[in-house]
Amino acid sequence: MARLKSSQFDDIRASILDAAAQLFATQGFRNTNIVDIGQACHASKSRMYHYFTSKEAMLDEMLVQHVAVLVEQAVPVATGSVDPRERLRAFFLLHLRYYYEARDRHTVLVEDADHLSADARAEVRRLEQKLVGLLERLLHEINPSRFADRPSAAAHAMLVYGMLNWTYTWYRPSGRLSLDALADQATQLCLHGVDIPTRKPR
Repeated sequence: MARLKSSQFDDIRASILDAAAQLFATQGFRNTNIVDIGQACHASKSRMYHYFTSKEAMLDEMLVQHVAVLVEQAVPVATGSVDPRERLRAFFLLHLRYYYEARDRHTVLVEDADHLSADARAEVRRLEQKLVGLLERLLHEINPSRFADRPSAAAHAMLVYGMLNWTYTWYRPSGRLSLDALADQATQLCLHGVDIPTRKPR
């Protein structure tokens, strides 16, 4: 007889992924084993294997889920009916908040994505390309003549993502900049560059 799935199965899996993300982020994927994760969850090795076949399976699910949730949240923000400049700011703020709130997973995505399986890597890449595509379309809406050709829009979108993706290495909420203020500065930098008078953040 097949073993019945516990009503808490998904919650337990989520808590294991939280622990794994924290360990992968702090000590690296290579330096973490499933026993370490089990100890962090107060679970035996056999119990860990009941939920995941390996730490590689954890990494795959963790990172695909991480990027998929961001895409799900980003689509309505980028494609709404308000002014595209306002949508651009909201798009930036969404990313900054998401990266901050999911800091462990984002750190793992940036630093350990090379350890994904081929299928998971392809899915993460597909989802990331969807995010870049959303930003490309926003840039085109804001300035159709400048971004008439896709390679130009794609290059600018990738430059912007380079800026957003690495904020996790230096941003601290205890500093002088709130996430809202940081989103304002990123928006002004994207829209007007650096050769403009200083504007007060919101």
